[in-house]
Amino acid sequence: MIKKKLLKYLLIITLILVIAFVLLNEYCMLGYLESYGFGIKELPRTNLVFLGISKGFTVSSDEDWTTFIGRHDYIYGDLRGKNGSYECDRMREAGLHSKIGEERTNEFDHDFCIVSKNDWCFWFRVYSINNGYRIEDFLGDEAMN
Repeated sequence: MIKKKLLKYLLIITLILVIAFVLLNEYCMLGYLESYGFGIKELPRTNLVFLGISKGFTVSSDEDWTTFIGRHDYIYGDLRGKNGSYECDRMREAGLHSKIGEERTNEFDHDFCIVSKNDWCFWFRVYSINNGYRIEDFLGDEAMN
């Protein structure tokens, strides 16, 4: 009888600690989102990025630049290759990209640029793409993989 009661208390304490950890994690993630100018609206999809269910999603867009939340950039090289582009140059947080098979007339010739924010965040990374591209253009069917 005492063992059952002890096991019950241990399970309850463990559950409380897990819930506290999840809530703290969400609170910290929301704090980072707010520091980038986003809010609670982006939190559920950012969780999907953090958990590896999604590779990224667009949060804002205008004529020239699109901002998206994604994982750290090591996963995007394969996606660019599958969509016919490659990184032709890198300047710190900016990757310059060209279409595979197109001739570059000079070292400044590129089709689009992906710039990552300089701030490091454990859960996600914020990027911008120019020339009207969106992250969904690169993800295609892999948007939720």
